[in-house]
Amino acid sequence: MKRTISKIFCVIMALCVFLGAMSIGAYAQESELVELEEIPIIQFSPEVELPTELGGSINNFYSNGTEVDTTRYFYNQLTTNQKRLYEQILAAGAVETITFDLTGTNIIGTTKSVAGSNAQQDIMMAFTALNEDIPLFCWASGFRMSYGTTKTNGIYKISALSVTISLNSTHFADFADVQAKVDAVTQKLETIKVNGISYHEKYKSIHDYIVNNAEYDKTISKANIYDVYGALVTGLCVCEGYAEAFKLICDREGLPCITVIGTGNGGAHKWNMVQMEDGEWYTLDATWDDQSDTIFYSYFLIGSNTKAPYFSGSTVADSTIHIPSGKLFSAAETALVYPTLSTDTYGVGILYVDTKDVHFDTSRNVVMVGKDVSEYYNYFCYTGDYTVSISAWETTGTTLSLSDGITTKNYLVAMRGDVNVTDTVTTADYNLVVSTASAKNKVTENTANFYAGDMTQDGAIDGFDAIALDLYINDTLKFD
Repeated sequence: MKRTISKIFCVIMALCVFLGAMSIGAYAQESELVELEEIPIIQFSPEVELPTELGGSINNFYSNGTEVDTTRYFYNQLTTNQKRLYEQILAAGAVETITFDLTGTNIIGTTKSVAGSNAQQDIMMAFTALNEDIPLFCWASGFRMSYGTTKTNGIYKISALSVTISLNSTHFADFADVQAKVDAVTQKLETIKVNGISYHEKYKSIHDYIVNNAEYDKTISKANIYDVYGALVTGLCVCEGYAEAFKLICDREGLPCITVIGTGNGGAHKWNMVQMEDGEWYTLDATWDDQSDTIFYSYFLIGSNTKAPYFSGSTVADSTIHIPSGKLFSAAETALVYPTLSTDTYGVGILYVDTKDVHFDTSRNVVMVGKDVSEYYNYFCYTGDYTVSISAWETTGTTLSLSDGITTKNYLVAMRGDVNVTDTVTTADYNLVVSTASAKNKVTENTANFYAGDMTQDGAIDGFDAIALDLYINDTLKFD
């Protein structure tokens, strides 16, 4: 970060293609099953964040069930021929030349040149999908193709096909350097901790980590600024680095996320789209939120009708500012297809800078407020674009109303962990969670204290929530 406020426009590599199959180590916490008042819970070290597996069905309670596996999101858009090429590129490793096994493929044309053109289109589409599915594969500057054909009944079929990869010498010395930098990124990933339980919390944690640890290279000249090595290891990158690092961490966490190729206010740009538990897709642009020493949330979970900060007038952010093209290559036939964006910003309001432990759950119309947060209503709205009103000055049980002049949404406020609704979080709340988990009838669903006690946000108060609340009271479990 550390940049003066400005509209950031970055240049995507004109022909960023890739190879290789590198394994990425996922961070996992060993745990053991113990019993607490006849309720199975997971015991783990209090020095680390709550394991993802805690609760088993986290977020399923209020999900509409439409989440997708975005680690192969664009692979699923390919034809059978393109999938075969994608898989072989993925399996080849960091090598200069790939000779494809064409078993099961049927690349044809009415002439030899048409068949060759179709093969080229399929390779470009496979490369494009792989590059966007797996951020570690954006390390080549282009490829050369050679092919052979056979002719049967006037139809030419591709019978031999290979590609030779060229590296950009500014970013990679050779293929050994590619492997070394992939290894460095993998090692770095193991040190990155993501706080929170809900998608909103985790996306915010990743967003803040990248903005805090990456700096935009305004010279557009340094090595590896277009990839995750620049974003995560050297800490210097442009929009591609921001977007691909965000996806790489999301993939490790199992969060739905894709990268988007297109233009930002007319210039080449790259950003992310993420899917929330409500099944809706939202834009997230960490590059444009990295404006100074302060973290901004102007482009955090925005929709197609979101007003665009930094731009004059009532410009709508994603229909005029972020325009997806899906093209890594200039050929129209190689364009990717993106999901439809939600109309509204997730939660309608936009968070103020450096917001701590204030998180939306649009699916249940609840806003979770941290136990140490005071005057939480001051954390919303951006430069007067949003109006904020509250039903009372208390914290737990307050109704928070956010409006952008077009849409108004009301949220029930729940101070996380304040199960007995005293506006403080103490061991008394912990004891109530334990007794509720045992009796299963002490807290009524859809009330502020129910949401406050459902620490794992899985629609039930149980032993998992007791563990989480214990860590939260002792400042071990973080949500900011």
